[in-house]
Amino acid sequence: MYQLHTKTINKSVLNLLFRKRFINDPPIKNETHKTYSVSVNKIKKKITGVVILLRSLLWMLFGTKRRKFSKVWATYKYGGVRLCWHRAVEKFGQRQKYNHEESQLSLSQSNYILSLFPNTPLFSIIVPVYKVDKEWLAKCIRSVINQYYRNWELILVDDASEKDDLKKLIATNASQDNRIKTYVLKENSGIAEATNFGIRQAKGQFVAFLDHDDELTPDALIWVSWALNKNPEALWLYSDEDLITTTGKCHSPYFKPDFSPEFLLSNMFTCHFSVYAAQILNEVGGIRKGFEGSQDHDLALRLSEVIPREKIIHIPRVLYHWREVPGSTAAGITAKPKAPFAGRKAVANALQRRRIKGRVTSYELSTTIYQVEFEPSEFPKVSVIIPTKNAISLVKKCIDSVREFTGYPNYEIVVINNSSDDPEFLKYLETGQAEHKIKVIQYDKPFNHSEMNNIAADSVNSEFVLFMNNDIEIISEKWLEQLVGAAQLDKSIAVVGGLLLYPNNQVQHGGIILGLVGTAGHAHKNIHSDLPGYFGRLHTLQEMSGITAALALVRRSSFADVGGFDSARYPTLYNDVDLCIRLRKNGFRCIYNPRVRAIHYETKTRAIDPEEPLYRQRLAEDYSEILKIDPFYNPNLALDNEKFCGFRRFPIESQIPELAGIPEEFS
Repeated sequence: MYQLHTKTINKSVLNLLFRKRFINDPPIKNETHKTYSVSVNKIKKKITGVVILLRSLLWMLFGTKRRKFSKVWATYKYGGVRLCWHRAVEKFGQRQKYNHEESQLSLSQSNYILSLFPNTPLFSIIVPVYKVDKEWLAKCIRSVINQYYRNWELILVDDASEKDDLKKLIATNASQDNRIKTYVLKENSGIAEATNFGIRQAKGQFVAFLDHDDELTPDALIWVSWALNKNPEALWLYSDEDLITTTGKCHSPYFKPDFSPEFLLSNMFTCHFSVYAAQILNEVGGIRKGFEGSQDHDLALRLSEVIPREKIIHIPRVLYHWREVPGSTAAGITAKPKAPFAGRKAVANALQRRRIKGRVTSYELSTTIYQVEFEPSEFPKVSVIIPTKNAISLVKKCIDSVREFTGYPNYEIVVINNSSDDPEFLKYLETGQAEHKIKVIQYDKPFNHSEMNNIAADSVNSEFVLFMNNDIEIISEKWLEQLVGAAQLDKSIAVVGGLLLYPNNQVQHGGIILGLVGTAGHAHKNIHSDLPGYFGRLHTLQEMSGITAALALVRRSSFADVGGFDSARYPTLYNDVDLCIRLRKNGFRCIYNPRVRAIHYETKTRAIDPEEPLYRQRLAEDYSEILKIDPFYNPNLALDNEKFCGFRRFPIESQIPELAGIPEEFS
């Protein structure tokens, strides 16, 4: 039962349960058929629930129990039994088989790639060794020896582990392959100094780090070499990764986004497999002591400050297997309790270097996910723009929540009155104006969301405009400071948005992802907002391809540069997606900040536009190429849902077209 997938049960077991009954039954009326359908769906849900419960219990009872109990206890303390169940459904409700070998290069493909590209740099792979199980170190070394790419050196730095079996293993491998260099430190100096010692011995143009119990895929260095030939100016490359059990089973692939310096503040997402230009490593002084447990995160943050983004390359292939063994963070962050403290210290140091004021905390359910509470040093004026027609109860709740949760000293509220005729609402606007609490702009035309917001943005003199739907209710303190603080990270940031929730505490919007469900979708839609999301991404500051205009802080100068919303082509729907795409094409960026939370009572005042399919088609026609690959999603992740659930086929030939026709001598 543990191996059965929910989808399999739904399609096969249930069909067997009900097929005999329904096939032999006479035709039934529609209402009766509906009753049967409802009954079948209820039973399916119950069986699915039982399967999830059984799988959860089996997961709890086998393997490293202590780590699992601590995870469940942390979830229970954070959100009770209900959140535990939501997390079980997320983990066991939808399963898809993962085969890490499907997207690996073969030996013949690797040889052909090497014949095409002239640049074959020497890679120095550094492995600090300290009291690791002999079996895992042997597999680690073997994974390097088995590389299809041959121009490498393996630098093993024994950090005074004093284990005879390790010394013998290292010596044996070094005697059999002169590319393996071994060094033994006289006394234990810690991972920072051991790694730096290895860096000083490295002769390669590029340096890579490999943990002593992990493995590389056999094509790892081929992919890195290919990426360097395609991007000869690259100074830092990183790949996707997965976990590998002690029995050798690979699972839980982490398909990462392209580089985002904001995301790096929240999470050491580049992690494995990272390859750096040796010159740049030496320039920043290598690994710093005092950050043990998150020393690689501290290094990445410092490198991100000196390496231009275009010279940081993401290879969207799993090239690294992170071993789940006791004592490794791959088996759970509780194995290294000092890591979150060191990580927060690294992020705080980065903020200080960049002269950004903010407080760094950990997300409770994943303590190596860091959240920054910004403290703006300047408070530029913000105009909060709310379009509406009547709907006094919604608008009042919206404006009251803004006033209640806003301590920001320099903002104004602008209401766009779209031909309202409710006397009570008109009186509310009149009173608000008289008391100088709100400004009102009259828009007496048929509803055109784009045009009315353009008019409002043109009428104010603020540095930022904040587009807000009338069905938004702010629920987080210092929300406006967090939006402005994120925008102040860089002048290229034109849009900042937050985490929007349905009234039932499920996610409505966590940033826009292009290509989802045909055109664009909302990240993590309909999952419980207290869950981590995909590798913690729901709760991390990060760059996205777009932000919904239901709640979006926009730099007014950038908005003007691209001509605002397109009121002719996108008057009502997808105007925010279109705007964000045009902004990004002009060098501007969009940021998602989960520290900002609001409830979105979606479509409370206007019914869903029956012309939505028309606008979806229009978006697909206007941006067919852009919608194919979202740089902040991943070409390995499925496009049929908004929950980062499942994978899609990403053929090697689609990334390396030259492999479509390999000559016979290489096949």
